[in-house]
Amino acid sequence: MQKKLLRAFALLLAAAFFAVLAGCGDARPTAASADGTADMQSATQPMIALTFDDGPSIHTARLLDLFAKYGGHGTFCVIGNRIDLLPDTVARTVREGNELAVHSWDHCQLTRLGADKVTEEIETTRQKIFELTGGECTVLRPTYGAVNDTLMRVAKDLDMIVVNWSVDTLDWKTRDADATYRAIMQGAEDGAIILCHDLYGETVDAMERVIPELTARGYRLVTVTELLTADARTVEAGRLYRKQGPKPAAEE
Repeated sequence: MQKKLLRAFALLLAAAFFAVLAGCGDARPTAASADGTADMQSATQPMIALTFDDGPSIHTARLLDLFAKYGGHGTFCVIGNRIDLLPDTVARTVREGNELAVHSWDHCQLTRLGADKVTEEIETTRQKIFELTGGECTVLRPTYGAVNDTLMRVAKDLDMIVVNWSVDTLDWKTRDADATYRAIMQGAEDGAIILCHDLYGETVDAMERVIPELTARGYRLVTVTELLTADARTVEAGRLYRKQGPKPAAEE
């Protein structure tokens, strides 16, 4: 009888121990809050996807430092013929949990090309990304945000989603950190996809304020794919996305 009681007690202790471990596994720390303390992520925490076109550039590494510091991630829409200029930066982008998207090989306007040439622009860039990172790229950011039936058919054939934006900072035009900061903070909302360019130092200057402030306001800074597939949402190849869609209806 005594042995049975001891065995039962041991089983209860083991169960309690593994329950604690399970609870720790669900607790995911976020970046520091405004007062410097770490918060726990909530399943309902609002999300924003910051996206950066035309890189990599000499400014990209500083941007990666900011994401690493505050526990966020972004999507970097790269030009294929720039990848070999900064291969270590491109590899680091993926290694640290950020996302790469195709933004063409040489920034030509894809809607002016035939299907074969559009495919070449995308696939040459995807192959370069794969050779460097070992990862498949499934997101296409069309140059100038321009789309047509040909581009959308090619994207579907290549099993890629097409992603534009809900907030355009116009940072390429203003080249002004304060203007970029204001554009982002005014357009910030749950599910937003924000267009920036890591080609410009002024944009990264703005991010020195944007990233910690959005984090302090409770936003999770996530990749486009994470944003679009959150809460059991699904995406469809060959479809255009500008922001996060509604949650799927709950099953009865």
